[in-house]
Amino acid sequence: MGAGGFSLRGGIRVVPKVGGGVRADSGWPMARLRADQDSIALREIWAGTLVITVDNLVAIRRCQNGLEFEVADRDELWMFRTLNVDRLITRLAALGWTAER
Repeated sequence: MGAGGFSLRGGIRVVPKVGGGVRADSGWPMARLRADQDSIALREIWAGTLVITVDNLVAIRRCQNGLEFEVADRDELWMFRTLNVDRLITRLAALGWTAER
């Protein structure tokens, strides 16, 4: 994690982009988000790790109680759940990452 980065625990839900179902679903504190100016990494014991860079990012969207991450090189949507979504959006924005509100 580079200078100015941060780490946050939360929950995760991983779902296929098409076809329905859920590949992983766990609550706090089972998932971790690590972010710096170069990448965002989501990690959860059963889902594994998703690394997001400017090269593979499609979108960061606000969802009910977290953020949904879509990347070009995975056929899944990863939803990171946290109690304070606005604070997470602000912290990501300070690093140069834009989330759709």
